[in-house]
Amino acid sequence: MRRLAFAAGAVGVLLAGTFAGPGPASADPPQATCRTLFVPAEVALVGHAAIYGEYCSVPGGAARPLQILVPGITYTHVYFDFPGFGGRYSYVKFANRHGYDTLAIDRLGTGQSTRPLVAATVNAYSNAEALHGVVQYARGASLGRAYQNVVLTGHSYGTFTSDLESATYHDVDGIIGTGWLQQPTVTGLAGVLSVLTPALLYLPFLGQVVDPTYVTTTPGTRGFFYSADNTDPAVIAADEQRKSTASLAEATYLVPENLGGLTQRIGVPTLRVVGSQDRIMCLGDSCGPANLAATLPSLFPSGVAFYVQPGAGHDVALEYNNAGGLDAMLSWLVTRFPQP
Repeated sequence: MRRLAFAAGAVGVLLAGTFAGPGPASADPPQATCRTLFVPAEVALVGHAAIYGEYCSVPGGAARPLQILVPGITYTHVYFDFPGFGGRYSYVKFANRHGYDTLAIDRLGTGQSTRPLVAATVNAYSNAEALHGVVQYARGASLGRAYQNVVLTGHSYGTFTSDLESATYHDVDGIIGTGWLQQPTVTGLAGVLSVLTPALLYLPFLGQVVDPTYVTTTPGTRGFFYSADNTDPAVIAADEQRKSTASLAEATYLVPENLGGLTQRIGVPTLRVVGSQDRIMCLGDSCGPANLAATLPSLFPSGVAFYVQPGAGHDVALEYNNAGGLDAMLSWLVTRFPQP
């Protein structure tokens, strides 16, 4: 069992407690059935878009919340279903094994989803609008199951997109945010921008990208997202081979929206999982449990819990001690959405 801190937003009191999960997976865990799909979405300034997703369902999964998995800048659905390594770094497999259905997507402008010709049309708002289309698709039973609850599970900028979607459309029941609190530090944002370079300069995107404001990470800088002492170098190398694009407009819209009180409008409970050595989110000891306990409740009045993954960097799910963060996510789901 893992220690979580939970902030009860209604009364603004921080309660420290132990959240018991369902225990380890059984000897015969549910077998997942997975398929790929493209979700249609209408997005202002873009028009019709198709959002790529990989949907995995398990027996009994319809009784639990569907998790829509939303990746961060330059990442795709692969962040949540990282191949190889015996499945150690796959949140999809972890969630499925514990009885939860998942829909891992590529955000607008990334991976196999629609990449508009003009990068400026890919920003926080168009991302949230496209994600809203995915939520409505799932709510409408287009996946073949009727879900009572839908949870957005984001990583990094995918969490920000999830926050904005919920604050705008109010159509989900909870948010799990990893590698994200409310917004990056100034030095963290500067660090992200420093490792980005025009994607059209590199062979994997040749012919796919013509707008120079579509960017990717400069070769050899992928380690920025990790704590080196807590990460298998082979994971970073595999991540480098699977990286995608981002739009500089996404960063443009990042901080101003948060300064407008976005997190206070999301309207649903949230869990935040952050690495103690996350160089994007943390500055000094700002990600220490005591500081988060003091600062997060006012930012998330609908309820917030948090887990600090010791020694981890930004990509908490892909580091050696990811089990702590995964357990925290499972415990929050079980506690927030108990089964009859």
